[in-house]
Amino acid sequence: MTTLPPPAFSPPRKLDAVRAKLRWVFCFPVVMGALLVIGAYHGALIKFLHKWEGDIWWHIAVGEHILSKGAWPTSDFYSFTVTGNDWIAYEWLAGVVMALAMRLGGLPVLVALVMALTSTLMLLLYYYAYLRSGNVKAAFVACIVLLPLAALFFAARPQLLGYIFLLLTLICLESFRQGRLKTLWVLPFIFLLWVNTHGSFAVGLFALGLYWMSGLMSFRWDGLAAEPWTVEQRRHLAVISLLSVIALTVTPYGTRLAAYPLELALFQPVNIANIGEWHSPVFHSMLWKLFLILVLLFFSAQMLFRRTYRLEEMGLLLFAIYTTFVHRRFAIVFVIVFAPLLATLLARWIRGYQPVKDRTVLNAALLVLIVVGLVRFFPSQEKLHRVVADAYPRGAVAYLRQHPVTARLLNDSDWGGYLIWSRGPEHTVFIDGRADIYEYGGVLSDYLHITRLNPDALFLLRKYRVEACLLQREAPLGTLLSALPDWDQVYVDELSALFVHKKRHQSPERTSQAASEVAHLSTVPSTIDH
Repeated sequence: MTTLPPPAFSPPRKLDAVRAKLRWVFCFPVVMGALLVIGAYHGALIKFLHKWEGDIWWHIAVGEHILSKGAWPTSDFYSFTVTGNDWIAYEWLAGVVMALAMRLGGLPVLVALVMALTSTLMLLLYYYAYLRSGNVKAAFVACIVLLPLAALFFAARPQLLGYIFLLLTLICLESFRQGRLKTLWVLPFIFLLWVNTHGSFAVGLFALGLYWMSGLMSFRWDGLAAEPWTVEQRRHLAVISLLSVIALTVTPYGTRLAAYPLELALFQPVNIANIGEWHSPVFHSMLWKLFLILVLLFFSAQMLFRRTYRLEEMGLLLFAIYTTFVHRRFAIVFVIVFAPLLATLLARWIRGYQPVKDRTVLNAALLVLIVVGLVRFFPSQEKLHRVVADAYPRGAVAYLRQHPVTARLLNDSDWGGYLIWSRGPEHTVFIDGRADIYEYGGVLSDYLHITRLNPDALFLLRKYRVEACLLQREAPLGTLLSALPDWDQVYVDELSALFVHKKRHQSPERTSQAASEVAHLSTVPSTIDH
């Protein structure tokens, strides 16, 4: 009797494998992740439709310069106030990414990129909270609670990439703590990209050092514990840390990018004192009340339940809370550090995910509806251009193209980046979002004196030989210029006003009278809002 060979394939087994993969793709945790994507999408969309970040434009211009010239800037050529001064593009890689997005499809592709990055941020936060808590539903709830705070940072800025790198770093460190040694080999490559993208790599270095130090001791005291590394773990972590530090030097500017966070902290007091995001939170806002409530509830829960936390966990949390109280721009660090702790706490009351109760068909239908909704509500190119026109002086720029006024134009600081991007390198600005170079050149202080109508405001306009001013329509400086006979308002719309000096010699009597008018006019708000 001849024995037949076995069949080349087994349809039932393959069908079972396909079903298993479909159940994994359309499982309930994936649906919860898709809901977080909706939240991130909505938060980013609100940002784009209501307030564009002014810095985005000069980042795009820098990226375009690098792509077209194949060279990295080492001095300023965008302004007439500090032109030729030493300056490096310390976030150049983010600018290149933005410029590539604009090349590929303009504003819609740029917006899609930012929405993809915000979604990535929330999905990584979701996974990190699950990795630490072991409860996917508790991780989802923690992310939903923190989503309003996180949404403050859903903007087209290099920080978005920086905090994605922070999450990846913490995930690698936690995986290493749980015994997966190979995950750490990703860190040097993360820091290589990070240092060329944003200065928040310093937070990643702090986390790396904290993990390393916490494993050098063993103790347990009143809810705080430290677990020692094995000899192999300690050696492995030391090698990866050394490689990560070396990676910080692999930049077009050598070690200067790695030193920039320290430079900012020590040598830019005017920047930190006057840029709004460096200020402390104002707790009359509901979002900052949420931050305060979460901190108070967490420590109250600790007093009730006496949970034990690892040394690096508590160290990161205290660092995040302190830096957020001092500078509100660090609230995103609090979100990232706090999410897994909140998920671990919530896991006491939230039952874990039960795969046997999954409804694959229903989950698939929900995912399809979510994808259709995301595509359906994506803003059109026309709408995005209208939003930009409502936030930036597009009409005034069109007027300047038709009626060239002067190269020495004083502009609103929030519009400087837009003017760099829209008017090209042939037209320079007074100031833009690169606060570092303007502080070192003394221009930032002078700009604040001018726009706050200090007694020396008109003297400073003459010092810089300013012959035109492009201001917000209701700016106090515009009110002053309207009252002076040697300034003409040549353009005005709902957003902006353009004033041009008549180039007549100013008599000493008129100078004295103008200075007196400046001293009696009200001042403008004390911060520059970036």
